[in-house]
Formats: sequence, structure tokens, C-alpha cells
Amino acid sequence: MFETVLKLAGLVIFFYMLLPTILGRLMHLGSIFRGSKKSGLVALTFDDGPDPDYTPQVLDVLQQYQAKATFFLVGQHAVQNQGLVKRIIAEGHSIGTHGYLHRFAWLQSPWSATREISSGIKAIEGITGNAPRFFRPAWGVFNLFTYIYLLLSRQQTVLWTFMSWDWHPGSSPRRIHDIVQSKVKSGDIIVFHDRCTKPGAVISGPANMVAALPCIMQTLQQKNLRAVSLDELLLCQDPYIVKKILRSLWQVWEYCFERLAGLRPVGGQENSLFRLAVRHYRGRRMELPDGTTLLPGDKIGELHFNNKFLQKITTTARSLELIGLALLRETRRSLPVLAKTVSQDPAYQGIKALMGITMIHRGTSQLGFSVYDLTPGLRSLVAWYQRWLMFLLHPGGLSHLRRQWHKLTPKKVVISKHELLKRYLSDNIAWPERGKTNPAKGTANAR
Repeated sequence: MFETVLKLAGLVIFFYMLLPTILGRLMHLGSIFRGSKKSGLVALTFDDGPDPDYTPQVLDVLQQYQAKATFFLVGQHAVQNQGLVKRIIAEGHSIGTHGYLHRFAWLQSPWSATREISSGIKAIEGITGNAPRFFRPAWGVFNLFTYIYLLLSRQQTVLWTFMSWDWHPGSSPRRIHDIVQSKVKSGDIIVFHDRCTKPGAVISGPANMVAALPCIMQTLQQKNLRAVSLDELLLCQDPYIVKKILRSLWQVWEYCFERLAGLRPVGGQENSLFRLAVRHYRGRRMELPDGTTLLPGDKIGELHFNNKFLQKITTTARSLELIGLALLRETRRSLPVLAKTVSQDPAYQGIKALMGITMIHRGTSQLGFSVYDLTPGLRSLVAWYQRWLMFLLHPGGLSHLRRQWHKLTPKKVVISKHELLKRYLSDNIAWPERGKTNPAKGTANAR
């Protein structure tokens, strides 16, 4: 009986306490611990505040060196020092939540642990008007429910590359500086504490940290490293190893899919924006604005984006709006090549229209496309697939996309062959009648 109880207790400890912390803290699955090694940036983060004595001193030093930082605030301290919270925001720094009472997750029930997170978020949102983007668990530990809660929420869990150990009984201004000087590299996220939170933390820790901070800022300048907020650091975020593996597997899948599906690069160029295949239309009768009628069985061109090209766009455009604008520009540049290919390649002579499905459809009507809703079942399936694809391609990752879910609605875009050629092929082409696909005899388009 006693052995059974011990085994059950061991299982509870492993699955409730140890496993989530191993996944989140040691393996960094679902959490961030550094930015890009090529960025030349570092993120200074300050935990456990705000503190009426030390947080203003930290802000003064950061202002003196024109540096930005991120403050992980404990909810109850934020409520007690709302003026400091507003000053942090006013001076251009980022704010994250560190829970409401700085409780140790291993010693909390599922309900109190998740309430600790949500209450911390609400406390800061009540002061600033915005829910904080970042969360850091107290002492960097998770339990099973906080780990799952954070994976499903919009919070971005941020840990650290290394700690300054300013809370340790053996800390001193010189010791804190030396730790940072010896370890700091581009992309690092460093932990400091602007408030003493016991147990285990020395009372003089924040004072030692403040005394060391000017020397640390000078050291960063000497190393050509710029101190920035987490928001800026993560704009240059390197993909995680798991994401790199998923991207590699996806590239293999893309290669196989393109060949099995008969997708060909438009214009014969591998780096072109579009991939095109001939299909038979299987939908309902469709009347396009130029008079072209699509009937079941008609030949159409199925348009796909080149995902390698799309990935290049997402690495330079950091929001969905900017991605959409960049893609719209590239589409406008690529449509003449598409029109030339469709008019000259015998494989596409019988098609009546070109059709694709995309979540980045805003502005396509200006280019001659008609935009249509998908059926609910197909919309859900395509949305799942394309959101997954955007997660793989977008450097901001899942948490960034969650905040813009409402913008990621797939639509069907259609343009008739007649409309495509009229808009984007040179003027010396003789056009067929609307709704017909065979060119007139004797024209440059005839075969």
C-alpha cells in the first residue's frame, strides 16, 4: 500500500510539476529564451516590480543611455504603483506580466495557478488599457495546467538566456557586471530584479543591480550591442530548432506535392510567384463580372503561390498588413508573366478562368479578381491549413498570428482568362469574345 502511494505521488510530481517545466524551461517548447544571434540586440528584463525606490532609478539609467527594456510586473505591485507603470509605458519600454502575487506554480492547484496568470494580466490591462503580450512564470517553473493554459492563450512566454544573479546573497555591483560582461552575446535575454521578492532573494539585490547598471550599459556599447525591448528583439527572432525541422519537412512535402499535383512554375522560372495547374471546375455555375460563365467540367487554371517566395516576403514584412501589401505588389508585377504564359502555352489554351484560394486576398479586386466566400466546411479546413503554413513561414510565430486570427479568413479569388489577357497582355493581341476561350484565327494568340 505504501509503495503504491509513493508511485502515485511520484507520477503526480512528474506529470504535474517536472514534465511541464522540462518542456517549457529546458526544452523551450512554447517559450522564448533568446532572440536572433545576428541582430546585434539584447533585451534587458526586470522582474518583480514595480518598486517605488528602485524602478525609477532603473528608468533614469535607461533614459541616460537611450536604452529600452522590458519590465515583468507583479500584479499587486503594479496596482499599488500605477504611476510607475504609466511612466514605463510613456518612456517606450515594454511590459510583461509576472503573475499577480508571484506564486510558485508547483505549490498551486490548477485553478489558483491559472487565476494567478489571468489576474496579473487583468491588473496591468486595467492600468494601461492593453493586455500585456509577454508572460514570465515566477521562478521560471510551470505546472501542467499553467503550461497548457499558456500554450492555448495569447500570451508569449518569455524566459531568459542567462540571469545576472543579482538576487543571490553573494551578489555585488562588480559581480553582477562581470557576469553580464562575460556572458552577453547578440540576441540574449537577461534577467535583473528591480524589487526584492523573498524567499531566497537578498534585500540588497536591487540596490546592487542599480549600481551595476551604468557599467553594464557601457559594456554593451563597447560590444556594439544595443539594449532594446522584447518587442523589438523578437522582430529579428531566429526560428526555433523545432520550427526549423518542421520547415525542412514541409519543403520536402512541397516538392512532392508540386510534382504529384502537376503544378508548374509560371514562365518556367522556379523563383516566380505563381504555380499553375489545369483542373476541371467542380463548383456551381458561376457568372463572372465580364460575362464569362463557368460550368461544372470547364477547364480552369488552378493558381498557387510559390511558398518559397512567400517565405521571403514574410521575413521582411512583420505584420499581416505589410505581408499583404508586399504580396499585392508582387502579384501586380507577376500578372503580365502569367498572362503571357496563359496566352502562349498550349497547355492552358482551353481554360476559361484562373482560380485560387488565399487568406491574403485584400486588394485583389483592384487587380481584376472577383472574391467569393467558401463553404463553411471547406473554409475551416483551408483556414487550418493556411494558418499552419503562416505559422511556419512567419517569424512572429503562433502567438503573433493568434492576435490577428480574425484577418486570416480564406477566400476564393477568380479572374476570367479574357479579363486577365485584356488587363495584362500587350495591346497587339486580338481578343476573343467574352466567355469564349478559343482565339480568333489569324491572331497572335491563335494556335
